[in-house]
Amino acid sequence: MKQGIHPEYHEINVTMTDGKTVKMFSSVKKDLVLSTDNLNHPAWTGQRSNVDTKGQRAADFKSKFAGFKF
Repeated sequence: MKQGIHPEYHEINVTMTDGKTVKMFSSVKKDLVLSTDNLNHPAWTGQRSNVDTKGQRAADFKSKFAGFKF
């Protein structure tokens, strides 16, 4: 491994959305405050913010490409 090309890692505090603080190592020297994590992201919670997005996306696609022959 080459010497002198790797960043220095520092211990930082990462604040989760519920206020809990976790210590991690990062090359960034400042503490992080998360706006999204596994407590409120739909990928982990299973909740969807807009149920009709699939139908709306299809309608948007059809209106955008209405002049093309597929």
